[in-house]
Amino acid sequence: MIPLILYASETGNAQDVAERVARSFRSKGRKITCQSMETFPIQSLIHVPLIILITSTHGRGDPPPAMTSLWKALLRANLPKDILEDVHFTLFGLGDSSYERFCYAGKILARRMEDLGGNKLCGYGWGDERSPNGIEDALIPWLKETLDTFLPYLPIIPDYTPLESTDLPPPIYSLTPIATSSKQNGLDIPLDKLSISDIPNGCAAPTRVEDMIRHHDDGWVKPDDWVWATLRKNERVTKGDWWQDVREIELEFEDDDIEPYLPGSICSLQPQSSEEDVTMFLELMDLESQADIPMTVKSLLQEQSLPQHLPPSGKPTTLRSLLTNHLDIRCSPRKSFFEWLRRLSSDEREQERLDEFIDDPDEIHTYATRPSRSIVETLADFRQTKIPLSHILEILPPLRRRQFSIASSFEAHPGKVQLLVALVEYKTNLKIPRRGLCSQWLDSLSVGSRIPIHISPPTLYLPLDPEIPVILVGPGTGVAPMRAFVEARVAQGAIDNTALYFGCRSKYADFYFSSEWQKYGEMGMNIQIAASRDQEEKVYVQHLIKENKEEVHEWLVEKGGYVFISGSSNAMPREVREALAWCISTEGAGTFSEEEAKEYIERMFEEKRGGEESW
Repeated sequence: MIPLILYASETGNAQDVAERVARSFRSKGRKITCQSMETFPIQSLIHVPLIILITSTHGRGDPPPAMTSLWKALLRANLPKDILEDVHFTLFGLGDSSYERFCYAGKILARRMEDLGGNKLCGYGWGDERSPNGIEDALIPWLKETLDTFLPYLPIIPDYTPLESTDLPPPIYSLTPIATSSKQNGLDIPLDKLSISDIPNGCAAPTRVEDMIRHHDDGWVKPDDWVWATLRKNERVTKGDWWQDVREIELEFEDDDIEPYLPGSICSLQPQSSEEDVTMFLELMDLESQADIPMTVKSLLQEQSLPQHLPPSGKPTTLRSLLTNHLDIRCSPRKSFFEWLRRLSSDEREQERLDEFIDDPDEIHTYATRPSRSIVETLADFRQTKIPLSHILEILPPLRRRQFSIASSFEAHPGKVQLLVALVEYKTNLKIPRRGLCSQWLDSLSVGSRIPIHISPPTLYLPLDPEIPVILVGPGTGVAPMRAFVEARVAQGAIDNTALYFGCRSKYADFYFSSEWQKYGEMGMNIQIAASRDQEEKVYVQHLIKENKEEVHEWLVEKGGYVFISGSSNAMPREVREALAWCISTEGAGTFSEEEAKEYIERMFEEKRGGEESW
């Protein structure tokens, strides 16, 4: 019996926790499988007796995208109430207690598993980033209870050798030179054409997924549904003297027969690590001589398939390409990274410093998180510690895709995708200038570059009836999906039933799509602009919503309208919902009590008449 860890990760934290849990089981001599929920064949769920679920929470308590398919399957109304009676499970959720729905995705998943007969084997854990030691305060005791509960059910691997926390475990993945593997398998492979590191125009290789069916020896490799696009526009739309560099990106599909995307769809980009960072990593790890040797990736454990961020088994690659396209050497190291370095370190002074990081999360926060110190910079501080090729695929985290709400409708811009992207540039507490990996990559792309993109369906859907009014709220770059919705509403002939509340700091510097809003306003659309810094007293979108209380009440209550909010996940979404509730209360223009008004707005969001996209 092999337990299964299923994780759904948004920023990589849940995947990191899942891999830590898997290492803990393996260090105790037990087999375990660890994989993303989105790659797991859902029909196999009822046949897995022991499951550990690990999930983050997305947006307003929504399941993260990786959990969507599993969650939809579990919600089917025709499922027998005892369908999971043979499944025993526990769950760890990650979240932030400052959000209204703390760890909500994990809580609803646990409740649904129980509703379908699943057996709670031990207590659930709720990791809080706001806790003094972050999620560690909940993770460590939960993991101990989970191990104590699960291990007695699991046989010990033959010839198992107990491992201390500082011992280096055997690798679970391998990087094998093709010159060796091809001879063993009788393959005739042209070695001079295998590297994908030198791609025209500096474009990344499309990410591919290896789909493995559990309990079967055979599998198949299929391309992920990414498509090629050409960069047609990469222009700054904020004023040159403004503090923030925001770009209007236009991408044109290479395939003329591409299926049209819906308004509100999501575009994923796969950034690349810079040549400078890759070279520095190779030099620090003494791996320059192996950087361009054609290799294949393989899992060394029968029960463990390759994670989806790696090239599928048998696909030629190189270490340089892996560092460029698949592994993240620019992110700040987590606790697990320092645990790996401690296993690898032979220098006494470095060991002492690494022990401090492992024992005190505040040390990691001060050293790595606050100054955004990268993995490469960390390795430069621990010069005596080298990551061997045998463990590099386990130690380095995946290079995450970046997702952006599409700022265009397909009907208004056929064959194209337009994005509104704020480049991440800042100074740390050490006064060191930083730039986000994706921002640096985007800035380096020239017009004409060919890059892979992936289009995901929307999370927000416009009503089909143009007579139903819609209120759109999108401060800053949150206006991107709202522009797509406006273009769709114009095509519907619903411009008179559409209102946009856009917030910027200054009409001079960051008034995105200003000429379009003026045109639509002249056509009869309600356009409200909150330029917060253009007057002495700051004005935000929620203030303008209250000023239009009569229309808000009429549209949302009397006409059954929709409302969508997009933007930063700070106080804005909550304050906008509060402003909407005020408008329909007796204090505003409605008849609801304060509590009834809040319940009405919340019910709108539950019924999908309201939606929120925040980051």
